[in-house]
Amino acid sequence: MRCPKCSHLLSRAAGRCPNCGAFFGAGIEERLADYFALRAEWDELMATSAALNSQLRKIAETIMSLERSIEADLDRAAGPRPETAGQPDAVVNTVMEPASLQDIPEKAPIQGAQRPQRERGPDLADRIKKQLFDPEFRVGQKALLFIGIVTMVFGVAFFLKYSFEQGWIGPAGRVALAYLWGIAFLCTGHAIKQRKFPAFGLSLFGGGIAVLYFATYAAFQIYHLLPQTASFLIMVLITVLACLTAVAYEAQALAILGLIGGFGTPVLLSTGQDNYMVLFSYMTLLNFGILGISFKKRWVVLQYTGFAVTWILFSGWYSQHYNALPGFPNEPSRFWAALAFLNLSYLIYSIVPFAYHFLSRQRHDLKGFYILIPNSLAALAYNYSIIQSRYSTQWVSTITVTYAFLFMFFAFQIYRQGQSQREAFVIMLLKASFFLILTIPLLFSRHWITIFWALQAVVLVFGARKLMRKEFFIMSFVLLFLALIKFTLHDLTQVFGYSLDPSRFSITPSFSFRIVERWLTAFLLIGSLYQFVRLSRDNERGETSTITGSGASSIFTALFGISIFSMMTLEISAFFHSYLPQARFAAISIEWTLFAMVVMVLGFKKNSDVMRKVALGLLFMTVFKVFIFDISRISTPYRILSFIVLGLILILISYLYTKAKQRLLATQTTQEEAKKK
Repeated sequence: MRCPKCSHLLSRAAGRCPNCGAFFGAGIEERLADYFALRAEWDELMATSAALNSQLRKIAETIMSLERSIEADLDRAAGPRPETAGQPDAVVNTVMEPASLQDIPEKAPIQGAQRPQRERGPDLADRIKKQLFDPEFRVGQKALLFIGIVTMVFGVAFFLKYSFEQGWIGPAGRVALAYLWGIAFLCTGHAIKQRKFPAFGLSLFGGGIAVLYFATYAAFQIYHLLPQTASFLIMVLITVLACLTAVAYEAQALAILGLIGGFGTPVLLSTGQDNYMVLFSYMTLLNFGILGISFKKRWVVLQYTGFAVTWILFSGWYSQHYNALPGFPNEPSRFWAALAFLNLSYLIYSIVPFAYHFLSRQRHDLKGFYILIPNSLAALAYNYSIIQSRYSTQWVSTITVTYAFLFMFFAFQIYRQGQSQREAFVIMLLKASFFLILTIPLLFSRHWITIFWALQAVVLVFGARKLMRKEFFIMSFVLLFLALIKFTLHDLTQVFGYSLDPSRFSITPSFSFRIVERWLTAFLLIGSLYQFVRLSRDNERGETSTITGSGASSIFTALFGISIFSMMTLEISAFFHSYLPQARFAAISIEWTLFAMVVMVLGFKKNSDVMRKVALGLLFMTVFKVFIFDISRISTPYRILSFIVLGLILILISYLYTKAKQRLLATQTTQEEAKKK
């Protein structure tokens, strides 16, 4: 399906063309979403069907070959046929002519015997379905096999223990028998796998891997026959064997078994000493192995398992050997080794979910990206703890900045592959934005945090408009919300010296204190809100995809107006408090009146009854303030000015209502009729 304007291939549901920006019309995005969902399901079913057809062809060839062999044996057992006994030449000619599977004729039945009818059509399908899904077959084939292998492994362990207690076989003999038993499992599993029983054979092969791990553990930890280095190398070879076999046999379960055994090797062979260089090097090699497999296979469970075990082992080492004993955090070698392994592991598991997409030019659903958030949180927590133990908090920003630029680079590389990897591109941009957001409070202080957060919120809003992605809008909204909260609760009083006492509304020491930084921060925050207003209005007019939700325009417009009104009130109050205190309350009243006038004019221009009602409410509040408070608190000249300006504005607004009365009534009637329809 292509864009009717630029013929760009559409790969996802959107209200606009991602290439030329052409608007498709209302309701098209939902229909495209249904279309792509059904198309993805159809592709998945077709892939499953192709795999099943391939298996069925192999089974059909095996059945036909077996049928020919059995029928030949039956023909020999039945003796020569009467119609062909006197025609040896015909028999010879028939034998020498090659026959294909389709050309094999039905043989004549044996004299005196009834040939069984072949299963065809639904009968054969029902039998295959019964074998695949019937609980009896599932228990008999899979459950019993798994239980049998586990029981066999326990049997080997009990045999070694019992032989040790009875003194039958020495330690070396017991370990040798365990290795032989594991090798026998491997050979038997491989042989059965080659004989068209892949699940059964791979299960036996996995059992052999488990026995080999146990035998090596027993040789080192129980009987002390092998040194730690030799035992370690043997377990590494076992892990490599399991992973290579898993890739060759397309067996994810075997890869997971090898991975668990590989990560369990340091635990099984531990002597209690802190050999962190060997531990980190070994775990890094395992993680690179997972990364290499991820470029070829989309094995999500393998990725999750490696991610979880890596962080569990690192957490155990950190609590026991790095942070537990005094003086350890001050060792430079330990510090740099921990920091290098920590960040290398983080980068590996940040790339792993996208590894398959880097080499694939086709569009695939993203899988395994749920590890990105816990991976980022764990890495940041440990980086902060480790770096802070030797340096100041600002040095943590070097990590976050590096991550941000690295993910920008990844996003650029994915972007070069075209629209087929759009999802991965968006996630990489989000991760880069996330680390830039975290960098600001680490690197800067005071009001600069608010300024940069406001700038980033604007950039993310533009990203949401350009990419038509709801994720960018949500992140920008959260960031802007944090910036507004920080500016209101912290910056105004602690940084810019505002006194929020309603009787004062002043700035200490004077109005000019940090005026440039103050106005710049307020301008960026209000500008960010204005971008949200534009985005939400475009969304409601159908000019963008649905990324803001219904009612967002009204909410952001209200926040935008409240922000402007509040900042104008604070600034005017602070200015007159510093330079003309007697006119402060009159100036506030005039500002409220003029602001209400502007809102009222916009309400008439945009035909918005909500804006007009807000303006009326503000005018009545101003009238109340002028007659109740100003009349007794300000001097006569300024009181006169306040009353005259307010009166003129009220008369002007009354004139506007009188002039626009008929138009407003006609508009209301039209709207009511439209609602009834």
